[in-house]
Amino acid sequence: RLIYQNQSKMEERFKMISNEVLLQSHKNFVNIAQDTFATILSAEKTELDKKENNFLNLLQPIQNTLKNFDDKISKIEQDRVASYSDLRRQVQDMIVFQKELQQSTASLNKALSSPTMTGQWGEMQLRRVVELSGMISHCDFYEQQQNENSGSRPDMIIRLPGNRNVIVDAKTPLNAYMKAMNDGGIEYIKAHAEAIKKHVKTLSQKSYWAQFAPTPEFVLMFLPSEALFSTALKVEPSLIEYGIKEKVIITTPITLIALLKTIALSWHEEAITQNAKKIGEEGKNVYNYLSEVIDKIKEFEKKLQRNTEDFSKISSFIDKKVVPSALKLKTLGIEVNEENE
Repeated sequence: RLIYQNQSKMEERFKMISNEVLLQSHKNFVNIAQDTFATILSAEKTELDKKENNFLNLLQPIQNTLKNFDDKISKIEQDRVASYSDLRRQVQDMIVFQKELQQSTASLNKALSSPTMTGQWGEMQLRRVVELSGMISHCDFYEQQQNENSGSRPDMIIRLPGNRNVIVDAKTPLNAYMKAMNDGGIEYIKAHAEAIKKHVKTLSQKSYWAQFAPTPEFVLMFLPSEALFSTALKVEPSLIEYGIKEKVIITTPITLIALLKTIALSWHEEAITQNAKKIGEEGKNVYNYLSEVIDKIKEFEKKLQRNTEDFSKISSFIDKKVVPSALKLKTLGIEVNEENE
């Protein structure tokens, strides 16, 4: 029984010791584990911070690039909005301009359909051509001069050297041409060519060269646009030959400028000829004047020579007669002023 009691106590004691050792071991294990985990966590946190910094450094260029891209996108969007606004405004302006152009074109078509306005446009173009050719300063021309004996009225008379005239008419028919330009129909182009041909016949029947003599037997029919003539020639190539046959020369601004330049050159040569004649006349006058001057110089030379001879005689007389007598008066006691001696 004693042994059994001792064994029981020893077992209880051993259990207590075992529990205390186990509890102490558990505490030590927990402390060691906590320290180990704290060290590991600290190391992991440091490593994680390092990796996070590296990751952030890696993402920084991408972030900057994205920011720049976003800024550029914003700028492009602003430019697009501004461009769209400008484009919209330009389209609106274009619409307004197109409407104004249509109105102006309609007004121009309406104006050019009037014979009076057509004539004024032709006359304006004709004057412009004369200005470009320099004929205003080199020749005398008259616009819309009317013959007193007849009702014929050319648009311009160009004066040529030798008192000759060149008649110019600028009353161009434009109705069919304007319809052809608006509608594009070949029938209007043919009507335009026929209208020019009819006008050529009308000018030929007026016989300006007989009314404004002396005048070359032809009249210039002025078309104020190259297109007016070229369009008619496409359907009526014989217009030039027909005009020559009817004594009507069809001209455009280019051909008329060339003709007026030639006339201006003729006026220039005529001015040179007139100046040469005047120079010859003045040369003759100068020669006659020089002859008279030479004759007068010769006459003066003769008079001067006679005066020289007379002066020599007087000087000799004074030396031989007057001076000796004066010296004798001095020896006789007459007071003589030394300054006058």
